[in-house]
Amino acid sequence: MNPYLRWRSLLQLALGLGLTALFLYMMGPFILPILLGAVAAILAFPMYLFFKRYFSPKTSSFIVTGLLSAGILLPVILLFYSATYKLLALVTKLKLLKDGQSVDELAENPLIRKIISFVGGLVPVNREFVKEQALDMLASLVEKLSGSIAHFLSSMPALLISGAVVILSTFFFLTDGSRFLRFLSNLSPLKPDRTEELYHTFEKSCRGVVLGLFLSAVVQAVMMGLLFFITQLPNPIFIGLLTLIAGMIPFVGSAPLWMGAAIYFFSQNQPVNGSIMLLGGLSVALADNVVRPWVMKDHAQMHPFLALVSVFGAIHLLGATGIFLGPIIAAVFVSFLKILMVELRKENLFAQNNPTANHPPQS
Repeated sequence: MNPYLRWRSLLQLALGLGLTALFLYMMGPFILPILLGAVAAILAFPMYLFFKRYFSPKTSSFIVTGLLSAGILLPVILLFYSATYKLLALVTKLKLLKDGQSVDELAENPLIRKIISFVGGLVPVNREFVKEQALDMLASLVEKLSGSIAHFLSSMPALLISGAVVILSTFFFLTDGSRFLRFLSNLSPLKPDRTEELYHTFEKSCRGVVLGLFLSAVVQAVMMGLLFFITQLPNPIFIGLLTLIAGMIPFVGSAPLWMGAAIYFFSQNQPVNGSIMLLGGLSVALADNVVRPWVMKDHAQMHPFLALVSVFGAIHLLGATGIFLGPIIAAVFVSFLKILMVELRKENLFAQNNPTANHPPQS
C-alpha cells in the first residue's frame, strides 16, 4: 500500500475514534434517559397510532407525550415531594428524641416492651445499656437520613434535566421513529431481516417486562391503598404511590408495608384490623403472581432465572431504572446470540456443501 494512503487511513481512523469517544463522553449522562424515552415511545406507540387517525404525526406525538408526562411524572413528583417532607419530619423527630429523654417514652410502646421482655428472658438486658445503644442508633440514623436528603436535594437539577430528556426523546422517537430505525438498519452489520428481528425482540421485551411490572404494581398500589383506607391508617394515597414503586422490586414488593401494618395492629391489640391487613397482604402478593406472568407470557420469551439475575445486575449498574432495562437488555442479548448461532450454522452448512468455495483451484 502507498505510504501516503496508509497514513491517511490511520489518521481517518484516529479522527473517527476520537470523535466517537468525545461524542459518547458528552452524551454519557443522557444515554440512559434517551433509552428510557425509546422504551416509553414503544409502549405508547398504539396510542400514537390512535391519535394519528385524527391529527398530524407531530400533534399526535405531542398529545401522547403530554399524557405520559401527566400520568407518570406528576405522581412520581408527588411521591418524591411527600417522601422528602416526611423524611424531614422524621429527622426532626429523631433529633428531638436524641436530645431529650423520649427514649424512655419510646420504650413504653407495647410492642417494644414485648420485644424487651422476650429478649430479657433469653439474655439479661441492662436498661441503661439499651438506652445508650438506642441513642447511638438514633444518632447514626439521623446522620444517614440527613445525608440522603441532602444528596437527593442536590441532585434535583440533574433529575429534572434527565426527565426533560426522557420527555423529548419520547416525542422525537414517536415522530421520527421509522426514520431512526432505517438509520440503524443501515449501520447494522447484520442483514436487514436480522436487524428487524432484533428490534422486534426489543419491542416485545419492552411491552412484556415494563407492562408486566407496571400493571402488577398498579394493582398492588390500588389494593394497598384500599387496605389502609379500610383499616383507617393515615395517608392511604401516599402508601399507594409508595407501593407503586416498591411493587416493581423483585422479592420485596409491597410485603414490608402490609407486614409492618399487620404487626402494628397486633401490637396495639387490634386483631380484626391486623387480620384484615394480613389477609389483604396475602391477596396483594397473590395478585402480583397472577398479573405479572399473565402480561409477560406472550411478550418476553426468556427464562425466569435469567430475567431475575439481569434485574439485580442492572440495578447494581444503573440504579432503579435497571428494574426495567435489565430484562430488556438480557432478552436482546439472548436474541442476538440465537441470530449469531443461526448464521454460523448456515455458513458451516454452506462450507460443507461447497468445499471448494473458499479454496479455488490453483492454476
